[in-house]
Amino acid sequence: MIKGYFYLPNSSRVQQSYARLSGERIAIYVDDECVFESTLTAVNVAAHLPGQASELNFADGARFVPHDVAYRWPFQQRKSGLLARLESNLVLILCALFATPVLLYALLFKLVPGIAVTAVKAMPDVVVEQMGQQSMVLIERTMLSPSELSAQEQQAVFTLWHDTVSQLGLSAERYRIDVYRSDHFGANAFALPHGQVVVTDELARRLADHPDALRAILLHEIGHVERMHSVRLASQAAVASIAIAMLLGDMDIVAEVVLGSGSALMDLQFSQNMEWEADNYALMQLERLGYSGEDFAQALESLVPLDEAQSQSWLKYLSTHPSLQERIEHARNHTTP
Repeated sequence: MIKGYFYLPNSSRVQQSYARLSGERIAIYVDDECVFESTLTAVNVAAHLPGQASELNFADGARFVPHDVAYRWPFQQRKSGLLARLESNLVLILCALFATPVLLYALLFKLVPGIAVTAVKAMPDVVVEQMGQQSMVLIERTMLSPSELSAQEQQAVFTLWHDTVSQLGLSAERYRIDVYRSDHFGANAFALPHGQVVVTDELARRLADHPDALRAILLHEIGHVERMHSVRLASQAAVASIAIAMLLGDMDIVAEVVLGSGSALMDLQFSQNMEWEADNYALMQLERLGYSGEDFAQALESLVPLDEAQSQSWLKYLSTHPSLQERIEHARNHTTP
């Protein structure tokens, strides 16, 4: 007779009870009344954990948990002596504590990025298009409002954009631009994975007298699209979430991660390497089109006051982006004599 708690199926109700084994059957009694009976073949014993009772799980969802956490059922498979010794070895436990963070680092920062890059290469264009459109709908609803620039000011941005895309030989259907007012983004531009680029009113006004500088910023955003940085980050975040879900045994989140990856794109920040890649793309294309890296340096210098304001925050120590001053020096050093 084993005393314990009996949990009814599909219910939070618990009863003080005891279990009796008889051959290949087990019965649960409450106040000497048999309330449940099952064959041993239909019983699943929860995995043994030190300090935890060996819980019985029945086919219909009922459970029996012994009072005695040290009790082991006669029909329960016993661990090998080796596993038992490993489980109680203090040195190995300490090694595992140190090894776990190292393995997690290797998983999240080495293996996951590699898997993400491979996944991006195999991702169909229709998926990238859907991710970009889904993100744009969310951003437009929450962070953007109609442009307050005059029709002439907006047309200047569109003309510069179409001229740049045409000179690069890029698809005018894939690469498109929109102008919005945004209190959230301020003087900024960003690109979505399907080729849509957004320029804010504030940035357009800042660079209205320096169209070549604005061209350099647009080339930087095109570089993000060409290198598929947004998709890589979204894939990396999804793979990392799935890996963690598998480690924790919670697979219900996997579908949510996959389906919601597009709407989470703008929550992701580009790494330093990705920012340098986009900068280098812009600088190479500027040189190809007959312009100078100085144009890109001037565009970045126009944003220095914003960067200086942000640098007063302690968040600068957590930033993964290269500073504007570093990027300005890089652009000027890249200029062909």
